[in-house]
Amino acid sequence: MPLDKDTLYFIRLVSSGAGLGAAPVSDTADTAVTPGSWERIYRMAADHGLSAVVWDGIRRLPAAQQPPRETRIRWALSAEKLEERYRHQQQTASKLAARFSEEGLRMLLLKGLGLSRDYPIPEHRECGDIDIYLYGQSDKGDRILHEIGAHLYFDVPKHSEYVWDGVLIENHRTILNVRRNRTERELNALLVRLLEKDGTHGLAPGIQTPPATFNAIFLIRHAAVHFQKEGIVLRHLCDWACFLTRHWDEIDHALFRTAMEDYRMDRFADLMTAAAVEYLGAEVPGPECEAGMLGRFMEEVLTLSPMPDKPLPRLFRKLSGPYRNRWRLREVLRTPVWRYYYDTVRGQWNEKFTVFR
Repeated sequence: MPLDKDTLYFIRLVSSGAGLGAAPVSDTADTAVTPGSWERIYRMAADHGLSAVVWDGIRRLPAAQQPPRETRIRWALSAEKLEERYRHQQQTASKLAARFSEEGLRMLLLKGLGLSRDYPIPEHRECGDIDIYLYGQSDKGDRILHEIGAHLYFDVPKHSEYVWDGVLIENHRTILNVRRNRTERELNALLVRLLEKDGTHGLAPGIQTPPATFNAIFLIRHAAVHFQKEGIVLRHLCDWACFLTRHWDEIDHALFRTAMEDYRMDRFADLMTAAAVEYLGAEVPGPECEAGMLGRFMEEVLTLSPMPDKPLPRLFRKLSGPYRNRWRLREVLRTPVWRYYYDTVRGQWNEKFTVFR
């Protein structure tokens, strides 16, 4: 099914705002965006976690082709609020890293804040929590978090979650969920080896970010796990496009490809890269993908299904999602539906059945 005009324009604004493509200037009145379409694009941007990035794309448009004044003000205020939150998260991360450093701990940032540096305006990459890895010293990290007054929010074998200074901090015991299946265990071991082999990059005093090959494997695995459950949003794809554009030459592509093929993620990785090139304008070599499959993949990314608020409908949605969306498992990830449920039951047993929360 072809994408409608508003959705295509939304994607072009994301590309422009992320510094990947030109501003989508309208040449004729027929291609002008109506006030109603701007409202729809505003909602799409919010739903996909890309409000501020789209705002950056809008600011590159001629004044006559920008949204109505009221919509512009709302968008600008939303971006300003995100900037304030980002700065607060940065300050919190810096204070936390300084405290860990006093105790001899190194802090590695995963996802969010680290990835934001790949965007033209880092403050406009929406970040939820702060994901950290302490190189096997997570228990000591938990103790320090308790000492500084952080409140325990969640605790499972893979990570603990604390709220400190109004920010959610996810302290990873392992990089991936090693108790879920063999794939997670072996990929986790590979990622640890890459940290030892390639080292890390200093983002700020006491704060490190992973090397490019680590991030390439980790980002695809992280997105694939979400894709097979609740699905991914365009921000996942935008992260990938920005990352590839900035770090393509730093990636060990032979090692990356081997990891993708060994763990049946090569088709998903190819679709992610092809979509980043075809839809968002990432200037990297694009893999060959069947057009119909790439189109279906983008439909899956762009079609959002809100999670119900009530416990039972929410639980039903979580449990039935992979079966309803089995195309993702069978055609993209080449995983039998039964295998997904088997791994989920094993993982939930270890995590004290957090699916019910």
